[in-house]
Amino acid sequence: MIEIEVPASCANLGPGFDCLGIALSLSNIVRFEPAEKTQIKGCPMEWADEDNLFLRSLRHSCELLQTSVPKISAEIITSIPPARGLGSSASLAVAGAAAALLLSGKTAKSLKDLANTAVGTVTSLGTEVDMMDDAVGDTETEFNLRAYTGTEVDRTCLTRFLHEEENQRFLLRAATDIEGHADNAAPAIYGGFTAAALTDKGIVISQNPAPEHWQFMAFIPDFILETSVARNALPDSYSRQDVVHGISHAALVALAFLKADLNLLSCACSDRIHEPYRRPLIPDFDIVKTACLEQGAKMICISGSGPTIMAIFETSVPKAPIIASSTTKSLNEVLEKRIAEKATHNWIALPLNVDNLGIRARKIFTNNLRRHSQNE
Repeated sequence: MIEIEVPASCANLGPGFDCLGIALSLSNIVRFEPAEKTQIKGCPMEWADEDNLFLRSLRHSCELLQTSVPKISAEIITSIPPARGLGSSASLAVAGAAAALLLSGKTAKSLKDLANTAVGTVTSLGTEVDMMDDAVGDTETEFNLRAYTGTEVDRTCLTRFLHEEENQRFLLRAATDIEGHADNAAPAIYGGFTAAALTDKGIVISQNPAPEHWQFMAFIPDFILETSVARNALPDSYSRQDVVHGISHAALVALAFLKADLNLLSCACSDRIHEPYRRPLIPDFDIVKTACLEQGAKMICISGSGPTIMAIFETSVPKAPIIASSTTKSLNEVLEKRIAEKATHNWIALPLNVDNLGIRARKIFTNNLRRHSQNE
């Protein structure tokens, strides 16, 4: 059995509409193995059919790879809340493409012509990130993944396999075909902070590890906002002034991440392209924003198409003074209390860290899983 884990993502980051994104420490997991017929579990019944996003991506990716669609039994373990602007759909699209790639036996070299993706500067993940995911268990698996030489791959290297340059390109191309834009798929694959653009030559992607001392806080409400609704709220055209404002501020956001400069980020996060039009679709937005600013947030933006609101603090300790009775409480507890006093909806303040690795995979063994389930 193979397990694929894909992180959540915050797209746009203020003015970087449809191009900037960052991977965060929340993820969806898909476990799968060959089966006599395709079946899927772990998701709501209305999504457990052929239209399931993971299966749609699997089929599309197999078409790109020019291989037959395998019959698999898959389980989806969802931690990323759907329709909240945290890249849940992108994570499943990426997982489906990765599953197709792992099952195809294709090599990175053979994918060169299939990827149809131009790649810019992709910063190396470096030696500090361990990409070797050890297998779990004590028996062999049925999969027959092959490396570039055509020999069987050591299954402890699945993450490294997916992070080979041509494989990343393929995953990005396949997932973007499904999503329509790359701002969530790119960080889900590459990890860290990413900028992606659709060009005549394909998708140009640049990645850089994001500052790990920044504390992200996701404010997740008890209601959803469908991406289609959020996109329909946007105007068909913009003034030159608003376009220039967006370009300049998106450039500053990118520089702020590269320089790990929160003060610059605080000045750069203003947006006129999507947030003014989506804000009315998110009840309590101003209440959440005010509470965050009072506790020293450096940046506050709508995550993706919403309704989640993302705030960034320099550390997990707020810079601004907190009321005396709350000094022993964590930042998210303080913020939840402040917001609940005035909000019309329930909001969860979820602390998150940067995920600088991106997609990961490992081999797990059925016997081990069975024993683990029995122990639970």
